[in-house]
Amino acid sequence: MSAAESQAPSQSLSPDAQRVARPALVFSFFNALNWQIALGTPMVLLVEGLGGDAFQVGLCFAFVYLMTPIQVLSTSLLPRYGFKRMMLSGWGLRALFLLPCIALAYLGRDGHAAPWMRWVMIGSVFGFTFCRSLGSSAWLPWLYKLLPESARGRYFASEQMVSSIAGVAVLVLCAILFKTLPRFEAFMIEYAVAFVGAALSYLALQRMADTEKPPAISLREVVRAAPGIFLRASRYRAFLWAACWFGFATTAIPPFCIYFLRVEAHISPGDVVLFTTMQYTGVMLMAWLVRGELDRRGPRPFFFAATIVYAAVALFWLALLVFRFDASGYLPFVFLAIGLGYTLWAATYPSHLPSIVPEDDNRPLVLAIYSASTAFCSGLGSVLWGLVLKTGGATPGMDLGWFLVFFGFVFGSMGVLVLLLRRFEYPAGRREPIQLGNVLLQPQRAFGFFINLVDTSLAREDGDRRPLGR
Repeated sequence: MSAAESQAPSQSLSPDAQRVARPALVFSFFNALNWQIALGTPMVLLVEGLGGDAFQVGLCFAFVYLMTPIQVLSTSLLPRYGFKRMMLSGWGLRALFLLPCIALAYLGRDGHAAPWMRWVMIGSVFGFTFCRSLGSSAWLPWLYKLLPESARGRYFASEQMVSSIAGVAVLVLCAILFKTLPRFEAFMIEYAVAFVGAALSYLALQRMADTEKPPAISLREVVRAAPGIFLRASRYRAFLWAACWFGFATTAIPPFCIYFLRVEAHISPGDVVLFTTMQYTGVMLMAWLVRGELDRRGPRPFFFAATIVYAAVALFWLALLVFRFDASGYLPFVFLAIGLGYTLWAATYPSHLPSIVPEDDNRPLVLAIYSASTAFCSGLGSVLWGLVLKTGGATPGMDLGWFLVFFGFVFGSMGVLVLLLRRFEYPAGRREPIQLGNVLLQPQRAFGFFINLVDTSLAREDGDRRPLGR
């Protein structure tokens, strides 16, 4: 597919593609109302409001990344149950785990937060992300089966826009609710909105046509081939390790900044949500700016820019923690910068990976290993840093000394990554970037996409197994 085909806004979809795209876009809109609350800032604020410590906040935030192995395993169920049934089952079950959150918000209205409530909340987020992983194994390969290649670029551009509008709108709604209602009453309404979004997205999925089931795959062969691909010296391995380090260092920044602003700076939930809205504004702004320049300049300057932006964010927080100045006027721009830095990396690597991964039978598996490794490291960072950032007292708080160390680690990591990125080779010539849909708003979308590519590499049409890792 040419760049013109994938980006031309005037290209119209065929009637068949429109029949697929319409319910899929409706699903994406209502799904954004759902995940932005269930996995985003409102979830972090509810865990904090129930008395959760930094470890519990980091754990809940990390679940969506740590569930990547479940998504890998669930691909083996696709040949048996098919795309539509897997998607409907996962999305239907995950909506049920929003109901305990509504009940917890109701029980928390009197200011009482028993320890069991926090564990119920953690269990609900775990169940939500577990079921989401089961369904996500089917979504993108299902779309690729339904949409003709010529329509995919336009569809994913439309999906990005629809999800962006819905995601920012629901954050603004959350901020208004926090400003006008008692905190736990606002949580009740927000999670009710998330549940309605889940129900409507489920109905949209039911309107989509099913396709034939994929051929059987062998996860044993994936496990057998993975170590060789991960450890073999190559340009891919060097970039993989750098990406894992980048994810480990940066993914934990938003949840722990939000937690600090609540338990240490005592900033209102409404203002915190508005800061997050600025973060997503940065995501959309940089996505628009990068799109036209990436082909012309290549990936190198954008990787460098991502590390520099995150280094600047870390330097700001180091200065704030050391000098304790009034930062209220700067925080919106800091969260904007977090969105900019994330997008500089996330919008660039789908264009860089095709240039360092050979286009052969093993390419889908290599990309899947990239996604699984970076996802795991991203989630691991939130969990491990949460363990050291939590305080031991009865009142929730954050160990400010370790928070200072955390941002020192981020700053130092960005410096090391700059040195590593300078040594990498960046092959000349344009290569078609991998279409990832609304990955900029949902980083887990990229992990799921790459994992789901594996099924195309493990079985021939005649059912014979392919040798891997050779």
